[in-house]
Amino acid sequence: MKPFTQRITWKSACALLVMAVCGVAFAADNAVQTFTPKGVSEFEASQRPQGVPTDYVVTPNGFFSPSCVQRVEEGETLHADGSIEAANGVVRKPALCTQAHYRFDGSRVEPNGSFSLPPIQARQPTINGWVEDANYSSSVNIGKIVATWKVPSTPTNQSGQTDYFFPGLEQLPTVESILQPVLGYGAFSGTVWTLSSWNCCVSGTTYYSGPINVKAGDTILGTTQCKAANSCSTWTITSKDVTTNTSTTLTTKPYGNLLWVFGGVMEVYGVSSCNQLPASSPLTYSSIAVYNTAFTKISNTPWGADYPVGSTSPQCSYNVSTTSSSVTLRY
Repeated sequence: MKPFTQRITWKSACALLVMAVCGVAFAADNAVQTFTPKGVSEFEASQRPQGVPTDYVVTPNGFFSPSCVQRVEEGETLHADGSIEAANGVVRKPALCTQAHYRFDGSRVEPNGSFSLPPIQARQPTINGWVEDANYSSSVNIGKIVATWKVPSTPTNQSGQTDYFFPGLEQLPTVESILQPVLGYGAFSGTVWTLSSWNCCVSGTTYYSGPINVKAGDTILGTTQCKAANSCSTWTITSKDVTTNTSTTLTTKPYGNLLWVFGGVMEVYGVSSCNQLPASSPLTYSSIAVYNTAFTKISNTPWGADYPVGSTSPQCSYNVSTTSSSVTLRY
């Protein structure tokens, strides 16, 4: 390469200075952001689940010690033993999770999977957990599910709550993990909408891909699938913002045949009033397509409505309606 010997005029020097300053600003604007899952301590005291340590964080799979929540970077692969392999073949093994986590119903789950029910207590008005969903049990192993939905408006009451929306796949008869592309409000730092892909729970640890910010009105495409037809040793969970053409992907190994199919779920934490849910009800998951492991589309998807929240307050006109290719959640 020839050395740069051209004489720089005052005008060109100024231009270069402006470019340098702009370049710094651009780099700052486009720097990799560090997202940390929201901590239980960030909820109002009246909204925190009883018995859950305040240093735990909120995930789409309940409350976890920060040491049991691991980020998997783009290009890395999560193996069934919890090790994470980089694209260059280097493998890292996060420290084994030694802390119990808590499910949405308050059950304490040990790293080995055993669990105990919480003591019977008076119900609190705050909701922590799945509210409504559409699902069905498949008679054949699933190899792929795709769904499209729009980022709803932000809640009118922003009081530190977390709202999650996602389709997903689980095992049957024994649930070992859930693969899910997740849209979340207040899920990480800040009152913003984010996308991240999750797999829970290998030896008590939950794993997620690096989140990206999205905005109300953006179209989201969630795709969970085997990497290749009839070869389901590796899966990809891709959460994509179609509007901005940005995405985040978790590449992972499965832990059993996936037979429990969720077309759309609403899950919330720290919600004690209906205006803490998105103002734009309903939310519809459309163009849902489910495939077997040969990537042949399943024509009959007999969705069933489910309301796990039961009679817990608040009641926000929950209603689930479905077609063969859509799930609409009202609240």
